[in-house]
Amino acid sequence: MAAHSAQIGVRRVRRRTPKAVRRARTLTVLFLLTVTAAVLLCPRRVQTQAHEPPAGVHHTVAPGDTLWDIAVAYGGNRDAREVVYEIQRLNGLPSAEIYPGQVLFVPTESR
Repeated sequence: MAAHSAQIGVRRVRRRTPKAVRRARTLTVLFLLTVTAAVLLCPRRVQTQAHEPPAGVHHTVAPGDTLWDIAVAYGGNRDAREVVYEIQRLNGLPSAEIYPGQVLFVPTESR
């Protein structure tokens, strides 16, 4: 009786036939190819916002001008430090050093 109760919990293990293994591999490969093709070929929806350039003017640097002076002149009520930073960013300036004759884009719109 002990031998009989020990065999109750054992299930028969079925071996897969080579044909079934091939079919499973083929279906897996086809599924992966379909998913890959769908990802690569379907147009992606990219939400882009209309990017409007900031309002501003082109200022030609005169002898004695500094970014601070230009920021105060065009910045309105904005903090001059923010305007200086924005002038540097918009014009690709690595520092606050500017030269006479240099043309700078200066933002005038309050953000």
